[in-house]
Amino acid sequence: MRLDSEQRALLSAARIGMLAIGARPPLVNPAAFHFGGGALWMTTSRHAAKLTLARRDPRAAFLVTPEPRTGAHGVLLQGLLEAYDPRSVGSQVRAALHGPGFAFNLAGYAIKNAAFIGGYLLDLASIPAEWWPHNRVLLRLVADRVALVPPLTPPPAAAERVPGVPAQVAHAVARHRVAQLCWMAAGRQMLASAAWTLDGPDALVWLPAHVPRPPRDGAQAALVIEHHHPYRATRMLGLCLRGRLRPAPAAGPDIAARYDLVELDEGAVLRLEAARATWWRGFEVRTTAVARAAAAPVEAG
Repeated sequence: MRLDSEQRALLSAARIGMLAIGARPPLVNPAAFHFGGGALWMTTSRHAAKLTLARRDPRAAFLVTPEPRTGAHGVLLQGLLEAYDPRSVGSQVRAALHGPGFAFNLAGYAIKNAAFIGGYLLDLASIPAEWWPHNRVLLRLVADRVALVPPLTPPPAAAERVPGVPAQVAHAVARHRVAQLCWMAAGRQMLASAAWTLDGPDALVWLPAHVPRPPRDGAQAALVIEHHHPYRATRMLGLCLRGRLRPAPAAGPDIAARYDLVELDEGAVLRLEAARATWWRGFEVRTTAVARAAAAPVEAG
């Protein structure tokens, strides 16, 4: 896999990206990372849902986006995810076969994410035991495809009323002007930045026209609105809606209104018919089925 200088600079500077795993529908989580040796390196708990999904199906994707004000492209990496569990003899053997590069990349991860590690240690007493260092597993994404993702810099957006989540989470994500949309295309996870608004239990999203492989009708998808903290994982807040995408061209004015725009540029306007909602507040994670109003009965004539 070859990266140009702009892509390498973004992967070196950014500390958090979006990791997408699974397909029915995909699971999308923020992750601190290090890029080295042609691969992305991350850590997670051995009890995390993402590890279970990766062991069932290692296909994964990772999106890194620059600061919106820069107007630069993001980078999407697609490939296979490997897990290295310190308690597994097989993992230890595979790690040894990488030679010194394995240790160098571990050190690179620690150096790049020193602020996060410091914040993690600061909050260690309040972090669940399954996320403590002795329960950590290393993840390595070996990418075989890389693509540039068009920038998205919409104007400030009106706050959205986010139902069904704690007030702290709702307040944190309400004014985020950009969300990350993940969908399945040709058996791979695709990720791109999207403008968004809510319509009852569903989300309305707009993707720029030049997004590669736009979603097909009925594609399984996830929309993530994430509020980062510069160094404390316990203060990360976010919401993920998962369901199926449907074309919704008539909803364009509803999205434009949130951004005080007369109309949207060319692109795809979609409705995410949400089936499940997941919110997180640090290491506290909750998933619920999305309640939908029953259709009104049709009276006989």
